[in-house]
Amino acid sequence: MKRILIVLGGTWHDFDGFARIIGPVLRKAGHSVETTYFLDTLKTLDQGQYDLALLYTCLTAQREDGSPTTIQLTDEHALPLAKWVSAGGGLLAVHAATVSGQSSPVLRRLVGGAFITHPPACRFTVNPVGHEHPITRAAKGFEVEDELYIEECEPDVVVHAVAMHEGVARPQVWTRTEGSGKVAHVALGHDEKVWSLTVYQQLLLGAVEWLIR
Repeated sequence: MKRILIVLGGTWHDFDGFARIIGPVLRKAGHSVETTYFLDTLKTLDQGQYDLALLYTCLTAQREDGSPTTIQLTDEHALPLAKWVSAGGGLLAVHAATVSGQSSPVLRRLVGGAFITHPPACRFTVNPVGHEHPITRAAKGFEVEDELYIEECEPDVVVHAVAMHEGVARPQVWTRTEGSGKVAHVALGHDEKVWSLTVYQQLLLGAVEWLIR
């Protein structure tokens, strides 16, 4: 059994809904799961309570009504997170967690990239690329109705799945290493339509398997 911390918070997303659906999936796989909206928890990971941190966040500078938000993930949080990962921790950044890279250069490098934009939610095909990997082993190409994220990637990421947008292959799953630790990013996962898909749950379980192995 591995101890997983799900970190939630920000704008534009149903964070409780994600935890309500994905939490039991992780528990059924034999892991213990805790959730928090308290970003300062990332400063205490070195105390050894968790094996893996899962970020399901969208920490933009504005709320949906246009007013500023005080919820920001800055280098104050990212530096201890990066240190923990480098010492052997596992980090899974899901969907809009890459939005945080806009306010934290350290997190952008740690996660492996940053969100740029997405077209309106649409149906598209996700295809594995490269050598078989534990994250995409159960995903042999599948369709999903979701937000197709367009993101900038750091040069050291290894891309494992892409979706085509306007003739360009856009990474949807990537990994990288950080010291003795590992990082994975799954760009898919805006809402319950996606979280409830067996293939999506298999992607996340595959990511957890790779990260804690």
